[in-house]
Amino acid sequence: MDALITLLAVLANVFTAVRLITYRRGCARYRPGVSVLAYVLIVCSGGAAIDTVVNGSLVSPWQAGFALVIAVLVCRARGNVAAIVRCDHA
Repeated sequence: MDALITLLAVLANVFTAVRLITYRRGCARYRPGVSVLAYVLIVCSGGAAIDTVVNGSLVSPWQAGFALVIAVLVCRARGNVAAIVRCDHA
């Protein structure tokens, strides 16, 4: 069971990093702060996946859950970090 949770976390982190790397801005305006945040997310999610695979360490269910939530947010925003951090108050 622990190996399955670890695999799930690694896959979620890899998905997050790859989706953010492949984001195409198109007509969206450039925001330096969001760009830095996207870079940090790529480095942290990719680094977490590499660290887990290289060191062979197990991931806690809490870490896997966090990785999955981030992956779902990135997927829903189609890689647009600005859409994730946007605060639209109704």
